[in-house]
Amino acid sequence: MERFKKLLVYTGTEEPESAIARAVVLAMENGASLTLMDVIKPIPKILRLFKGDATPDELQRLLIDDHRAKLQDLVSEFDESEVNIDIVVTVGDPAMEVIREVMRNEHDLVIKAADGFRGAGRVVGSVARALLRMCPCAMLLLKPQVHGDFDQVLAAIDVDRQDTPHKKLNEAIADLSLEIARSDDATLHWVSAWEMPLEVPFELPLESPLQPSIAEGQMDDVFSIHAENIRTHLGELWGAAGVTDVSPEIHVRRGPAAEMISEMVEEVQADLLVMGTVCRTGIAGLLIGNTAESVLAGVSCSVLALKPPGFVCPVGGEIVESHVAT
Repeated sequence: MERFKKLLVYTGTEEPESAIARAVVLAMENGASLTLMDVIKPIPKILRLFKGDATPDELQRLLIDDHRAKLQDLVSEFDESEVNIDIVVTVGDPAMEVIREVMRNEHDLVIKAADGFRGAGRVVGSVARALLRMCPCAMLLLKPQVHGDFDQVLAAIDVDRQDTPHKKLNEAIADLSLEIARSDDATLHWVSAWEMPLEVPFELPLESPLQPSIAEGQMDDVFSIHAENIRTHLGELWGAAGVTDVSPEIHVRRGPAAEMISEMVEEVQADLLVMGTVCRTGIAGLLIGNTAESVLAGVSCSVLALKPPGFVCPVGGEIVESHVAT
């Protein structure tokens, strides 16, 4: 993932070690900067009513120092990596503080380990969901068990939409998945799901105006042609990437995208899903697309989620527009 040069690891999870280890490797391979960040809750206001040896502000500083020291201990395990690791500890809401740090220092990838994951279940918790909705940069959600390379990489690519933002997002998904597969010597799968907007049942009433013009064989021909067009577009993406030593296995599925992508994750036993989070609501930076929302609600593998170009993040009174790195 050579395009990412400023990595931020959110460590406020049950098992941050895997995310830190993966980030150190990425930083070493790509000459990237690396920041570890933790966020602690504010001291409850009720404590300000009690008098003691330490004021609430002093207690807050002690907590910050304690969390910083723990991160420093984790960093010490990677002294021989020669990666310069910065440490940031702030107070507030985790997702909002991470997003503000991304905006302040222009990080281009946030890495987070999934909470409460024990071999089965969801990767996306409340903090991750908020980051996926509003963080202006890409996000890598890692299963805690992932310490080494990925073996099966699945990229979800929607070639039916050919507007400029979707095309650039597709190019980024294709390029990144190829880079990861080559770096990790993984098997790469590309899946594209599609639905016919007005699929008509083959047994129509005799009085239907569509009855004379549509037959089952004709619909099959339409489906086959459309599926072949999708394969052609995916082939063009592969050719444009210029990566000849990695060849993706292409899967074209007809059906709801979220359902088809989730099925493919299980079918190929993917340990990484690369996909875009596309907002189609017109409310910039607040919602991710329905497909991404449905897939991420139940996905059980690591996820690399990319934002489309033009995505804006309204946090902290500042509008930040994302871009797809090339």
